[in-house]
Amino acid sequence: MTATKQKIIDAAIRTFVRYGARKTAMADIASEAGVSRQTLYDTFGGKSELIVASIRRITDNNLQAVRDNLVGRTSLSTQLDAYFEGTVIKSFELLQTSGDAEDLVSGHNQAGRKEIERSHDKHHALVAELLRPHSRALAVSNLTPDQLAHLVVTVVMGLKYSAKSRDDLDALLVTLKAAVLALLGGSASELA
Repeated sequence: MTATKQKIIDAAIRTFVRYGARKTAMADIASEAGVSRQTLYDTFGGKSELIVASIRRITDNNLQAVRDNLVGRTSLSTQLDAYFEGTVIKSFELLQTSGDAEDLVSGHNQAGRKEIERSHDKHHALVAELLRPHSRALAVSNLTPDQLAHLVVTVVMGLKYSAKSRDDLDALLVTLKAAVLALLGGSASELA
């Protein structure tokens, strides 16, 4: 990716968070990026392409940060903590600073909603990977890592905008993690 493209995507993310995608004009993004509107349109055809690129960049950066943070974490409990910290908590905090959180959560348009679906698929793949070593324990409940990953991702994606506060989010994540660990038949220390 070129430096100009990265600069534009970063500027788009900042303006989308500040104003919401609906209220952000291409001129706002160009100004924030320090490029001409012509450069903006030459690099990205329009706002839809920028919305998709922004969602993709946030997802890829967050999931890479989670993967980096998983190094040395051997228990499922600490791995789930790394996932929660790098995704839902980070997204929740971002939404708290947004001028139009609902617009961001919805993806704004059809292209954005499709990219959010792809983002959820990437989250699902990572969580399923964390759960695969526990396939036998899940099989006792007639579940697969993919099924439980789907549930976990669906829940955390809803929590980032339904939690009332950061304390509420933290309490909900503790409960979710406890439920996952109990389903696998153990406590955090037992699932090392």
